[in-house]
Amino acid sequence: MSLWRTQQRCTAVLCCLLFALCSWISAFNLDTTTILIKEGEEGSLFGFSLALHQQLTPEPHSWILVGAPQARGIGSFWSSRPGALYRCPVTPEKCERVDIDGHVSLDRESKDNQWLGVTVKSQGIGGKVVTCAHLYELRQHVNQTFETRDPIGRCYVLSEDLTERDDLDGGEWKFCEGRSQGHEQFGFCQQGLSASFTPDKNYILFGAPGTYNWKGLLFMASPVEDALVYKTLEPSKSSFEDVAQNSYLGFSVDSARGIMNKSELTFVAGAPRANHTGAVVLLRKDNVYRLMPGYILWGEELASSFGYSVAVADLNSDGWTDLVVGAPNFFDRKAEIGGAVYVYLNPASHWEKARPIRLNGTYDSMFGMSVSSAGDLDQDGYEDIAVGAPFDGDGKVFIYRGSSSGIDTKPSQVLDGLNAGVKRLGYSISGGLDVDGNFYPDLAIGSLSDQVVLYRSRPVVHVIRDISIEPQYIDLTQHNCQGQDGVCVNVKACYTYTAYPDSYSPHITLGVHFEADVERRKLGLPHRVHFLDRSLSELEYVHSVEVELRGQKHPDCQTVTFVVQENIQDKLRPVSLAITHTIRRSRHHHHMGHKHHNQLSPVLSLSPSNTLYSEVNFVREGCGEDKICQSNLQLSYQFGTKAPISNAFIPLPRDESDVPVFSLSDQRSVVLEVTVTNMPSDLENPQEDGDDAHATQLLVSLPKTFSYSGLMGQQVLCEVNQNGSQALCELGNPLKREATVKFYLVLSTSGITIETTSLSVHLALSTISEQPALAPVTAYARVVIELPLVLSGLARPHHLFFSGAVRGESAMTSLQDIGSTVDYEFIVSNTGQSLQTFGSASLNILWPYELINRKWLLYPSALQVDGQPPTHCEPQSALNPLHLALDQPPQTENLKGSRKVRSHLETKDLIPKIPVGKITPAVSASERRKSLTLDCLLGSARCLLFQCPLLTFSGSIHFRIRAHMWNSTFIEEFSSVSAVELLVRANITIKSNIRHLVLKDAATQVSVMIYPEHGLSDQHSIPWWIILIAVLAGIIVLALLVCLLWKCGFFKRTKRQPQYETEYYRAQLQLQPSDVERKQATELH
Repeated sequence: MSLWRTQQRCTAVLCCLLFALCSWISAFNLDTTTILIKEGEEGSLFGFSLALHQQLTPEPHSWILVGAPQARGIGSFWSSRPGALYRCPVTPEKCERVDIDGHVSLDRESKDNQWLGVTVKSQGIGGKVVTCAHLYELRQHVNQTFETRDPIGRCYVLSEDLTERDDLDGGEWKFCEGRSQGHEQFGFCQQGLSASFTPDKNYILFGAPGTYNWKGLLFMASPVEDALVYKTLEPSKSSFEDVAQNSYLGFSVDSARGIMNKSELTFVAGAPRANHTGAVVLLRKDNVYRLMPGYILWGEELASSFGYSVAVADLNSDGWTDLVVGAPNFFDRKAEIGGAVYVYLNPASHWEKARPIRLNGTYDSMFGMSVSSAGDLDQDGYEDIAVGAPFDGDGKVFIYRGSSSGIDTKPSQVLDGLNAGVKRLGYSISGGLDVDGNFYPDLAIGSLSDQVVLYRSRPVVHVIRDISIEPQYIDLTQHNCQGQDGVCVNVKACYTYTAYPDSYSPHITLGVHFEADVERRKLGLPHRVHFLDRSLSELEYVHSVEVELRGQKHPDCQTVTFVVQENIQDKLRPVSLAITHTIRRSRHHHHMGHKHHNQLSPVLSLSPSNTLYSEVNFVREGCGEDKICQSNLQLSYQFGTKAPISNAFIPLPRDESDVPVFSLSDQRSVVLEVTVTNMPSDLENPQEDGDDAHATQLLVSLPKTFSYSGLMGQQVLCEVNQNGSQALCELGNPLKREATVKFYLVLSTSGITIETTSLSVHLALSTISEQPALAPVTAYARVVIELPLVLSGLARPHHLFFSGAVRGESAMTSLQDIGSTVDYEFIVSNTGQSLQTFGSASLNILWPYELINRKWLLYPSALQVDGQPPTHCEPQSALNPLHLALDQPPQTENLKGSRKVRSHLETKDLIPKIPVGKITPAVSASERRKSLTLDCLLGSARCLLFQCPLLTFSGSIHFRIRAHMWNSTFIEEFSSVSAVELLVRANITIKSNIRHLVLKDAATQVSVMIYPEHGLSDQHSIPWWIILIAVLAGIIVLALLVCLLWKCGFFKRTKRQPQYETEYYRAQLQLQPSDVERKQATELH
């Protein structure tokens, strides 16, 4: 059953939309509007395999040969399903069943479910045809209990007219018959699951994947010689790298020259289960009729079925044949890949260097179940390939174009079964043969829905165009329009075309579409020109005309004119033109192709693009002698605030890293000072840059924390979007050379929260003048939360005195017995938000309660808090730990210190202390008569920490502590010291997840000066008689020492001899003694 399906043509508008949106799918030359569909018996698997075929004798015919391996038998064999081969004309007539395999000998064979038609291959124009039944069974010991059935398979070779012309035609191609049976040998041979003719037409390849425990085997025989020629190695005889058992070698086969040697045939066999990943084995002939493995390509993923399908094609026309390998079970869940095809570009036979290009299919599509060379579909000199994905929707076939670089990985066309009305399209593919006579190869595609589809290739025309524009530059001062004011520009477009073959020369009408200001309108800007003589339905910036091409190399031209609008602002950006041509109509002078076929209209080649882009520049002023405006815009910024009265700009303070700091406590708005200059970068060569900056704009992008509030400074116009997050400011058109623009953006800080840690404003400066290094700038400032807490402290009185006698702790009955009273007051003021907003805060008081030698120092007796809400300080147990009788609580009025003598601390301490041995004095002998400081941080005193939580409050809160100076300690330790300074420290801390909190004035110290009473320090002076005795003792010792030295002769001088005196005198006179004198002197000695 056959059917022509012609889809209705789209309207002009719809076609333009589809062309713009889906041009990559429909731009190739396989015609999808007029397709030929052939249908077979339901359930017969009509289309499981197919082949395009042409016979020359006894009369020329073009056929689609279709295998239907589940077709019912004829006549008495109707109940069985032996399969069948059909030949379908490429015209609407019905398909015919080829009369082969009409008899069966049940005593030695079984043809039910033999799957005749599982493979169909054609040798080409005028060549033979082969079809196989890989499950043909050989029966032995029929109707006996030990009957055996061996699925050895068989193939049928037919002449070009699908008849048996010679002795080698017919179904006796059974190479596994008569060989050792059993699955370990040839019992499950399944010859013919794949088959292929060699390109030299001398051999037929048969795949037998069931031999040798499913290792697989290839047979190669001659269709003109009655002899088996070559076969692959048996497992036991293979000393070369080979596939193992259960590899299914021969599941797919092909062959070509130029794979491993340019002049020799190489045979390609797929083994989709080899090594659990799949493999493709490259085989070559040797001189003893064997097919030897030359190289093995291995799959990359387990169970991907690499080698399920194979094809050969020279994709880049370099003279070396490339390989295409399907792996339909390749799977990647994350990338949603369901099937892959590997394209191996031949590295000049060095296959160890081959790196495949992987084409991926969609999830569960079985992409790569079929691969085939499609021939050169568009006659561009490069072979193309087709890849089937029968489970991608209703099934799809993807067309990939060959190119000089190898292959275009983006499909040039996708044939969808949904559009053809066919389910599971793409299970089988056959191409590379022109069946309609237009010199372009066509493509037949089979399915699993008992249907096949023939797609015919449309002729491809290559359009040559020449565009000229007059005038070449737009001078707004020169009005050149005829009959009206304005500046006109003429655009002349000339076209011609070439096609294959040269005899193909139809009359083609091209539609030429002109569109102006394309780039500007892409930016959302208005157009600046309008075309003259356009139709009423056309927009101002578009115009369409027709060009009549009356055959190959017959040019035609059209001229259109556009006018520049008045008072345009953009005088620098060129007027861009997009000129697109499409084929509107074609008429043929003579009939071309098969007499039964409708002549297909031509299509445009894919390269070059059918859209040409051009532009017309304005005459540029202020751009130097080269007429190229090269600006040098520079932007600087500064964060600040404005004065409340004068609105003067006050910069924000900066931290140690020179980053502006914005404080939430005292600032309500932010002012961003922006300065833009256009100065030459090199004053010695000012012509290099700094030209006028045309259409200078500043795009200000604000974060959520900011919103645009206003503008101060020079006359700059800013347009703000609806929510105030962006402002576009016009700085000048042009911004002249050596110009400076300074203005102030007032930004509202209402969106800043306590989580905000930084502020950033994106400043993008732009101009249509040339300045490639003009990069956006981000203005940055750091945000801190400055808590408005102020801590202060005082002591009343701030001078104390000590005197009297030392008293022990057990002798004390009331607080007055300890010593002088002193009142401390700490005031915490808060003028901002509640502290609970930021975290938990507390006042910490370092209280010096004892010396290092553990003697009492400052005894706390009471603590009072005035403020709301009430709070309690810890530890309460540190207040009056000796439980002495209380005096009056601390008051705010000034108190005078008492000078009564108080007792001394004995062995009990305020808190448990570490046992010590000998108690050392607090003041060393060298430090007496000096002034000292008692401070916990200096280590001269030990402190107790009072912690007072600061809850939510406003205004101020007062902490008053009454204490008593321990008089006895000062008498014992500091009676010889002129003054003692006692420091009490306090600070505020806050625990918060907010890391950018800042506390100022959050620490203080209160000093009290303590002096001994007059006369107390004199108690430790040295008596006068001790001094007198010491002086007399010194005089006596000195006299004894002088007498001793006199007795030893220390004070006695030595006398000189007379002659030595004379000699000494003469030596002074520089005279030498005479010989007589020398002799006398010698005798004397």
